[in-house]
Amino acid sequence: MAKKWRKRYAVAKIESAYGTPSADMTGATILEVVMLDGGNPYAGNTVERERMRDGLGGFEQVNTGPYVERTLRLPLAGQGTAGEAPAYGPLLRACGMSETVNVGTDVVYQPVSENHESLELWWIEDGQMQHISGAHGTLTISADAQGLPYIEFSFTGLYKKTEAAGDASVATQAVQAKEVPVNKANTTAAIDGHSACLASLSLDVGNQVEYRNLVNCESVHITDRGVTGTANIEAPDLATKDYFAAVESHKSAGVNLVAATLTHGTVAGNIVELAGTHVQLSSISPTDNQGIMHYDLGLRFLPDGSADDDFTLTFK
Repeated sequence: MAKKWRKRYAVAKIESAYGTPSADMTGATILEVVMLDGGNPYAGNTVERERMRDGLGGFEQVNTGPYVERTLRLPLAGQGTAGEAPAYGPLLRACGMSETVNVGTDVVYQPVSENHESLELWWIEDGQMQHISGAHGTLTISADAQGLPYIEFSFTGLYKKTEAAGDASVATQAVQAKEVPVNKANTTAAIDGHSACLASLSLDVGNQVEYRNLVNCESVHITDRGVTGTANIEAPDLATKDYFAAVESHKSAGVNLVAATLTHGTVAGNIVELAGTHVQLSSISPTDNQGIMHYDLGLRFLPDGSADDDFTLTFK
């Protein structure tokens, strides 16, 4: 029987012990997902069994260490109640982020450099399921004016073959507020104190995720990160804001590090704030937007020394 592409969803929870699969989906969350890519359910390094022979042609190829790569896009929105973590909080945590819950107020995520939590993920496709354990990943955020905001996760996990299964009856359906459009009514932004007319902003956490398969050991690790982003803004008069001066890094004064924030949503429980306090404007490029001059600004979200404060993502 043909499998329907639309009948696909994902279930996730934080692992209690690294790489140890749960017997079922108890305690897991059925995510509200916008997009599940085809991914790579059988990734890995391959080698050929080469032989000398009296003839041409190919050779058998062997996967020497199978693992899984999966990507999913979710709406960037809150849980609906201030101080409650979003349903995709476990995914953020598995991307090397800490979670701080301030009851009744907000939930704050920011990068950490050690003690990364891992994710268990059930990838279900019309009666078939791949149960992935030991997963770590990275993420991107995109907010385009007159569009809906998204957060996209890319995970690498330990391999298990897809099987005929997929009972999520013991999992919990995600509680999630509806995402709202990025526009003047719902969104504010500032870069270096300037409330620019913003067309788009994106962030890429840039985690380096490594799969390792050694004798006696198999695991996935986050080994580094480099948080970058871009902002596209309407070009202001130099007297209003001189972004060319802000980008300069060749003078004796050194690199300018500025604050950048995007606050999206106006209703408590569905307000998301992305903020960096040590952001380098690394590049500037004029572009055309509906006949109006815009600037593409390259952003580098930097930590203050070893403080792991590259950026914060707050749900309030």
